[in-house]
Formats: sequence, C-alpha cells, structure tokens
Amino acid sequence: MQPRQFILALLIVLCFGIHVPSATSSDAQTPSMLLEKLNAQTIEPPTIAYHAETGKVRFIGTVPEHPVTLPQRFIAGASPDQVARAFLRNYGSLFGLQDPSRELTLMQQQTLEGRSFVRYQQQYQGIPVLAGELIVQVGRGNTIVSASGEVLPNLSLDTTPRITAEQALQSALTTIERTYGVASSEVSATTPELWIFNPALLGGPGLRRDTLVWRMELRGESDIAVFRELVLVDAQLGHVALHFNQIAHGLDRRVCDHQGRLDSNDDPNDNCASDAQAVRREGQGPTGNADIDLAYDYSGDTYNYFRNSFGRDSIDNKGMKLISLVRYCPNDVGSCPFANAFWNGVQMTYGVGYAAADDVVGHELTHGVVEFTAGLFYYYQSGALNESLADVFGELMDLGNGKGNDGAAQRWLIGEDLPIGAIRDMKNPPAFGDPDRMNSPNYTADVDETDSGGVHQNSGVNNKAAFLMTDGGTFNGQTITGLGPAKVGQIYYRVLSTMLTSASDYQDLGTALPVACESLINQHGITKADCNEVRKVVTATEMLQQPNAAPAPHAAICPSNQQVVQTFFDDFERPELNNWKSTAHRGENSWYYPANANPFEFDATYATSGKHNLWGYNSSGPVSDFSIAMARSVTLPPNAFLHFNHAFGFEDDLFGYYDGGVLEYSIDNGATWQDAQPLAQTNGYNGTLYAGNPLGARRAFVGESNGYIQSRYNLSSLAGKPFRIRFRIGVDVSYDDYGWFIDDVQIATCAAVTPTIKRWLPMTIK
Repeated sequence: MQPRQFILALLIVLCFGIHVPSATSSDAQTPSMLLEKLNAQTIEPPTIAYHAETGKVRFIGTVPEHPVTLPQRFIAGASPDQVARAFLRNYGSLFGLQDPSRELTLMQQQTLEGRSFVRYQQQYQGIPVLAGELIVQVGRGNTIVSASGEVLPNLSLDTTPRITAEQALQSALTTIERTYGVASSEVSATTPELWIFNPALLGGPGLRRDTLVWRMELRGESDIAVFRELVLVDAQLGHVALHFNQIAHGLDRRVCDHQGRLDSNDDPNDNCASDAQAVRREGQGPTGNADIDLAYDYSGDTYNYFRNSFGRDSIDNKGMKLISLVRYCPNDVGSCPFANAFWNGVQMTYGVGYAAADDVVGHELTHGVVEFTAGLFYYYQSGALNESLADVFGELMDLGNGKGNDGAAQRWLIGEDLPIGAIRDMKNPPAFGDPDRMNSPNYTADVDETDSGGVHQNSGVNNKAAFLMTDGGTFNGQTITGLGPAKVGQIYYRVLSTMLTSASDYQDLGTALPVACESLINQHGITKADCNEVRKVVTATEMLQQPNAAPAPHAAICPSNQQVVQTFFDDFERPELNNWKSTAHRGENSWYYPANANPFEFDATYATSGKHNLWGYNSSGPVSDFSIAMARSVTLPPNAFLHFNHAFGFEDDLFGYYDGGVLEYSIDNGATWQDAQPLAQTNGYNGTLYAGNPLGARRAFVGESNGYIQSRYNLSSLAGKPFRIRFRIGVDVSYDDYGWFIDDVQIATCAAVTPTIKRWLPMTIK
C-alpha cells in the first residue's frame, strides 16, 4: 500500500471506527474451511459431533487446558455473552445458524468454578424454536471450552397464523377431553404462544417440516392432576401437531394427607397449596404416620444431597418449598390405593406406601431439578434421559443416606421399598425388560406412544452406564474401573446443569459425559484416568450409536454395480402430463395434485425433489374413502420394482389408529384392485386400522412416519402384466391430521452397467 493510501485508510478508521457486520462472518466459508480455522485456534483438534437428522454440528468440545482462543480484538473486556456471540459469529454456520445476532436470545448465564455457561434460545422473526437451543462454555481468559446444542437450519416459513389462539385452545381441549375422558371445565390451560416446531429436533415421529404452532400446557384444575400435557396446535391447519404428558411418573417442607380417600372434584384436600392444609411442616416432629413422616424425611434427604454435593438450594436452586401429598387416590382411578407417585411441576404426590422408598422420593424430586436445569422434554430419548437421570440421582442419594434397604442385593434396585417391590434394576436393566445398551433388543421405538417414546424402558441404557461408572465391571467388551458414587454424581450433575438442552438425546449424553469429566479433573478427586473409564462406559453402552429399533428410512434401489432402468417415473413437477386421477369412493376427495393446489390456503409443498408432490389430506370428516391412481397402465418388464418416497401423519391415539392409507395395484387396467402389502420389501405397512375406518380393519400406513421414508415393492411376479397403482386413504368422522405426502414414484429394473469402451487412435510419431 502506498503511503498516501495508508494514511487515508487510517483516517477513515479513526473517523468512523471499525464496523462488525451483524451477519455471521462464516457465510462465505465452507464447513471444511471453518473446521480448519477452528483447528488452527486450538493446540489439540476439538471433538466434533453431528446431529443425526439435520447433519449440522451439535457439539464442539476441547480439552479444557487447550480451549479455543479467539482473536483479542473480539473479546477484550467482553462479557461471557459477548465472547460466546463472537465465537458463534465465526462458527455458528456449522450449527446451522445464518445470523446469530438475530437468531439467538439469551436464556440463562451461570458461572461455575471460573467458567461461564451461556444458554441461547433460537428464534425466527421473533418466534422461538422448540428445542432450538445452544450452550456455549466460556473458559478463563475469555476462551471457548465447548459449544453444544441444536438449531433448525435454513428457516423460511410464514409466521402469520391462520388459526387464532382461541381456536387452537379449543382444538387442544377437544384432544385432551378425548384422551383423558374429562370435561373441558376440569382442564386449565396456559395462554397459547406462537412457536416453531420440527420433530427432527425432538427425535420423535412426525413430518420433518418447519411448522408454526400454538404452544400451550393443559392440566386438570387441581394441582395434583394426573396429566400435564404439552400441546402444539398447527397454526395454519388447526389440528394438534403434538401432545404428550410432562408428568414424570434451603430446606422448606410441607406434607399433606389425602387419607387414602377416593378423590372428588371438590375435595379441599386435592392439593397441598397452603400451610393450613399441612399435617407436618418444616421443623415439626414426627406424626407417627409412616407415609407422612417418610415423605418428610426423604424429601429432606434429597434436599441435603443436592445441597451438600453441588451447593444447590432446593429443586429450583432458589429455595423452593418441597411439597408432598401422601396417600393420594385420583378420581379417575376408581379405587384405592393409587400405585404410583409423580412430580407435576409444583409438588410431589404419592399413593399409599409410595413415600416409603427413599430412591423413589429422590427420583421424583430430581424430575424437578431436571425441569429447572436442562428442561428435558418427557418424550422419546430426551424423556429417557430425564427418567434415567432421576433414577441416577435418586439412587445416589439412597446409597448415601444410610436409610432404607441398601444391602448388596438391593444396591441398584429402584423402588425396592415400594409396596409392589422394585420396578427397575440399574445394574441389570434386562431383568425388567429394559435395554442396557443402544442396540439391545429391549430398546423400543414405542410406535404406539404408550410410554411417550419409551421414556421408562429406554432409561435402562444410562442406568447401566451409571452403575458401570460407579461400581465398574466388564460389559460389552469393556472392563471398567468404578469411580465411586461421589465422583459419578459430580460428573452427571455437571452434564445436567450445564451441557444438556431440552431435546438432548443419548448421543448428546455420550458426548458430554467425558467432556464433563475432563472439566472436573483435579476437583473432587477426579483424575484423567477416571475420564478414560467414563469413555469406556460410553463405548460399552453404545450411546454414540443409533438404535437398531429406529426405522430405516431408506430403501435400496439398485446395487452400486447396477444402473436403474425406468419404466415409469414421476416427480410431479409436470402435472400437465395428467399422470394421475383422483376418485372419491365415499364422502369427500381430499387428494391434491400437485399438493400446493388446494383450497386450504396451506402450503402443502413437502417435496423430496423439485417443488411439487402429491398430498392426501387427513380431513376430520365426513367419513371418506378416496384414492389417486395412475391414469395409464405400464407393461411390467421382468424383475421390476416399485419405489417411492412418502411421509404421513394420520389421526391416532392410545386407543387406535383411526385414519390411514393403503397402497393398491391393478393388473387389468383399473377394473379391479389388490392390496400391495404382500409385495412389500422395505417399509411396508406399520399398523392396523380400527374397524370403524371405511377401509375396515386393514393393515395400513398409520400414525406418523419419521419424516420422509422410502418404500420398495417387488413386482417380479407380475412381469408382462398391465400395471398401475393407487394410493388410497380412509378417514372417519372425528379429528384431522396432516395426511399423506408422496414424491418421486418410479417403476424400474436394475441392469448391469454397460462398460465404457474407449477407442484408441493410432499414435503418430514425428
């Protein structure tokens, strides 16, 4: 630079300052370039983990003594929030962020042992994203130790709702009335709020679409209601997109007594809302009633465990009163005793004899700790972590309080002091049908959602991990030296309080456990050797693997050494070809070709290629049977197959699959039709319709898929026949859902690849 040019540039800087754009500085850099840049800012390469569905980074972790060092011009005298945001400006696109300054709002900031943990909520146009959260750990000297979490990448959707909050609430109430058999007058609800939802972040079933929803919580009017439902209502179509029960079956205590009576709706002892209702309050002596006194004593033991071990002041870390209702029987049970216990977000509630198990009391109160820290959703893998962490801390408290039945045979049993006996075995989860590793045959995908995605059953994976980490042993090819309960408690608490987000899964936990251990080296007696044992535990329980129980979304088309020869292909980008014809066999016809040409002012574009797809709407009535079929037959060559992409969300609940879709084929030019299920090779029907559906009690595609899946059918037995297919939906008169999305339908064969023959020209020598 010439002297005059340099002086001019300096004057511009001095006069106007240096502008740092709000958008991320990583916009023009590829992920590989950013990772190279990140490696250059650390002495040891950081650990990188990716989200199984979004494909984006979900974890960046460093060895604590070798963190990421940012350029000083970004962080001199900066707050932890400013340091974290500087890091995300540089590397946020790895997580899927486009503009961190606009997409992230500060949720919480806490400082622990010289490090700050900054938690962010993702938002789009001012609307928060469900489970879209990031946690950045800022170390000493304004360095970055780790960043974890998940966000929805490339958000682009209409944020103007067609459904009002009042309409959404009514839809939610109707669903809850049907689910629990209660009148709407017995249900209270929070004010509906707009959120953005995509099931990909929660890991459960559902269409992988960014959706504007009304979010609310519904519970009984009594504080001890047996349901506390998170409900999401689609803000464009008005149906319930998701609902699940969030009740997870200084010292200030209150105990009330329901006296084992059957509850009535106007019973003043329904809750324990005031000291006036209490039969034992803080500082008062024993009553002589075992239920009352044990609930009091064990809640105090749990408080003392968290206080003495982690410096935590009660459940919320703000001195929250520990409220217990004992000898409870809810009005919908029909008889006493009530064989359960639960935390409802306000208080503990126990059936007769259920406060007698110290680990159960610790378990249920830990659900409260989880709610006020990571906020893990009680749903699928995040719910399994919620349930297991409650087991872990409940049992660690039990092992240390010197009370109850803690002999060698009972050491890792959960609820050994309950009237019904133990309910889980952390040392040997399969003894109760639970998995001890991710690929155990006991791991469940819980397609019927009877356990909110297997929250109780799948908790066995981490329960086994906690046992191995504490006591050691040989399992699944790993020999582990135990760390003892004190160290294990510190590691799990560090993970829970600083590293997990609301939708964290087993991969997140498996990544976080060794990192948390590394951050605690030279504290609480934890050594680097201990952290090596933690890694062995993660390997033994296969936390970083996807479970075999998860459905395979992809269906093979042809082997890699063969090519596809198409007889028919439609990606629905040219509807003018009129390849499809829809028919109402009964009631209304709700097939739309292409999908975005529909009367609902709803963008049903959900294509795996291009911009168009088929859409069959799962309407709420009248009772209807409708199909969309190929307009013309094709003659099948030998060894043909059918392959298509599809996603579905049909009305169902715990009692049945009310609506669904079937695939049928004709080999006589549409005169008669047959069910294609006997020809299915990959991803055929997944359930049975209830008898009241117009299609009858047939096997069908029912419930919800995990986004788009691929199905393949073997047509070789039909070679030479005139062949066509139709997609057929049956709906009853009740509730609606998204329906059936279909794209990229092809009928083809696999053929050997024709080798390329190169013709060599004579060489001319000069």
